[in-house]
Amino acid sequence: MTAIKTEEDDSKQCKSLAFFKGLTLFANLLEKDVARFSDAAQIKSYKKGQFLYLEGAQADFFYVICSGWLKLSHITEEGEEVNLAMITRDSITGENAIFEHGRFTSNAQVAEDAQILSIPHTLLREQLLVNNKLAFNMLTSMVQYQRRHELQLEQYLLYSAPQRIGCFLLGLCPVLDQKDGVVLNLPYDKTLIASTLGMKGATFSRALNILRDETGILISGTRVTIDSMKRLLDFVNGCYSHTHLPKVC
Repeated sequence: MTAIKTEEDDSKQCKSLAFFKGLTLFANLLEKDVARFSDAAQIKSYKKGQFLYLEGAQADFFYVICSGWLKLSHITEEGEEVNLAMITRDSITGENAIFEHGRFTSNAQVAEDAQILSIPHTLLREQLLVNNKLAFNMLTSMVQYQRRHELQLEQYLLYSAPQRIGCFLLGLCPVLDQKDGVVLNLPYDKTLIASTLGMKGATFSRALNILRDETGILISGTRVTIDSMKRLLDFVNGCYSHTHLPKVC
């Protein structure tokens, strides 16, 4: 009989050394150094719509996502919300406040129910001063984040709206070269997906219809059926590549 995985099991896994060692920030650190962070981490469940932190607020903690989705955004001087990124499991956020006078540089709102670890900023600051490997890992993590944004900008400039949606769907597929059809669920609502891809709602709907006609995908509610991975890949025309960082599109 298969055991049912509970929320408590997920919590224990997220606080484990193995989970922390799998994160770029803590990769290849000594076990005792990783343990400092895992021991200090506190896990909490958040509901969709809750704010984790607000732009400009004092950053007492940085965060690691164990499950769910988080939307990072910025409010312009004109009051417009700009969607900066959607992040999910294994992502770290809020750590760059160290370089911004201890203030958060964006808003972070829960897009889908989430479990998130909070870790004191003071611990990170102290360890960065004495642990060169941790400092290098943090630099690596920030460069990877910047690279993802560069690739996203490239996608906006070079690909049509239907291709961007196709690229997004490919990013949700665990394996790109599988021959059989794929059934998956959209990770968050379509309005947010449209915003993430730099589109208005009407543009997204039209582009989705074009993508369906060109590739044969079917979308019913949050359920997406991709009958032919090759057809979708050919339409997207190579915007998703294994040489890129994972799940960029």
